Amino acid sequence: MNILHLAFQIGLSKRLKRTGWLMNKVSEPESVADHCFRVIVLAMALSKSLDVNQEKLIKMAIIHDLGETSTGDIVIQRGAKVNLKKRKKKEKIEKEAIRTILFGYGEDYAKLFHEMIERKTKEAIIFWEIDILERTIQAYEYEKEQGKDLSEFFESAEAHIKTPLLKQTIKDLQKMRR
Repeated sequence: MNILHLAFQIGLSKRLKRTGWLMNKVSEPESVADHCFRVIVLAMALSKSLDVNQEKLIKMAIIHDLGETSTGDIVIQRGAKVNLKKRKKKEKIEKEAIRTILFGYGEDYAKLFHEMIERKTKEAIIFWEIDILERTIQAYEYEKEQGKDLSEFFESAEAHIKTPLLKQTIKDLQKMRR
């Protein structure tokens, strides 16, 4: 267990800007840590309504982008299209990074990350939908603040969010957008 190593690795996520926003020339884009914070709060608040294990969902939200301190924030999705080969390679590196960063802290977080990337359990499916929801909310905010057209993020949400409560939230966001 090396607490300083852990703290420094987490600290990297505070300085790592989200690539999707940089690619779209968003001024002063959020960091990976900024994104993670809202995902964590959404996971905590929505877990009961979505009938999933709250503790597991929050842990998924906490660790989901921690591996990006090793890979960087690699874009694997544009609109509705996901580059599966690129995603698989990225997730393999991130899983190992999580294993290294969180080694010795009493739980196999790489195993939890593996559950997430398999996308088979209810918690994993819901987690990724919340992740996409958060990104779409952020896109809406950037569109409103900076006059950008970030339609690809809404296309992604419409294609990949299936859970009724989250799907309705995207519809509500689309109405606000018009």
